[in-house]
Amino acid sequence: MEWAMQKFWLGVVALLAVVVLGFTYQLLQQQQQLQTAYRLPEPRVVKAFQLMDAENKPVDVQQLYHQWTFVFVGYTSCPDICPMTMAMLSGAYPELQKLAGKQPVQIWFVSVDPKRDTQTQLHSYMEYFANPAIRAMTASHDQLYPFVRDIDLMYAIANDTSDDYRVDHSASIALIDAQGRLIASFKPDKAAAGMPPLVSREKLVADFAVLMQQVTQ
Repeated sequence: MEWAMQKFWLGVVALLAVVVLGFTYQLLQQQQQLQTAYRLPEPRVVKAFQLMDAENKPVDVQQLYHQWTFVFVGYTSCPDICPMTMAMLSGAYPELQKLAGKQPVQIWFVSVDPKRDTQTQLHSYMEYFANPAIRAMTASHDQLYPFVRDIDLMYAIANDTSDDYRVDHSASIALIDAQGRLIASFKPDKAAAGMPPLVSREKLVADFAVLMQQVTQ
């Protein structure tokens, strides 16, 4: 009887090991297909938040549903990463929307510099990109910080008393699916000397196609 129980538990352990190894192998295979994106092992529902867009309209978690959302955090005074990344996303938008089919695609620029980036400033900034699929928004830091951390991005305000202070922030782009779940982040390529780290347009589009297939399988 004791030997039979031992064999039973050994069988259970062996089965669990096979399941875990199989899952790990599948995840590694999926990750190897991606060029610049890191896919979360399990999609994570984005927590509630409250922001305000450039039109002074509230933005909350419900607006993430029924669309694909690319989220980039930055600030309008940023000299390089922000305008270059937003221009890249605006240019890639037709390809991203084509891949998404009937599901809308939106690009969110979340300013983490609410002191300088008023609604008027955000509205003016968006005019450079002239793309109705792009929304600019911000909020107070007590709303911004939890939201930014929840989508696996970051920012920090430099300890500078001048009006020309710097804001450090992620160069990555978060991807949220139509169920309001964070599923991946697109990482910037290694920057050449003197150049800012930027996400590749070609790799982002290619990885979005792969991620859509993986998520819907």
